[in-house]
Amino acid sequence: MATKAKSTATPKTAPAQAPPSPHAATLAKGVKLVDSGKHAEAIKVLEPLLQVAEATGDWAVKRRAQVYIALAQAKVHPTKALADDLLMEAQAHLNRREGEAALKLLEKLIKERPTFGTLHYLKAVALAQAENAEGAANALKKALELDPDLVYLWHMEPDFSVMRKSALFGFTEGR
Repeated sequence: MATKAKSTATPKTAPAQAPPSPHAATLAKGVKLVDSGKHAEAIKVLEPLLQVAEATGDWAVKRRAQVYIALAQAKVHPTKALADDLLMEAQAHLNRREGEAALKLLEKLIKERPTFGTLHYLKAVALAQAENAEGAANALKKALELDPDLVYLWHMEPDFSVMRKSALFGFTEGR
């Protein structure tokens, strides 16, 4: 004779979630200001948050703050929005492996925004496509000084695969 096994209901629990960032409230305030069209005020809230997030290693908040700062700055300084169009064009050139055309645009953009690490990173990619390892290493070094998070892109970028093990890129070891 077969017997039915008794089953006990297992309590359903919510999946574990990461604790909210201590900077989430400030980020939410900045986002709300951007969404409501108060761009200059948003920049005043988000720029210090960006500094704090970077200092404390809160990379998720840092990235989000960067995005919303860029959105707000494009509204406050519309002429800089044109630079974003040039950046998109440079990225399109890189995707088509037109490194020389991308380099011309990136050099112009770097003159306008010398502390924007992504521009130096893209310059390194263009130089890598041109097989200029020394130039690529110098541009990448500058990019990582400005934005250490770009090291993750460096590790994944296929355009660096030929030269990644070169001694010129030794400064990326352990990052």
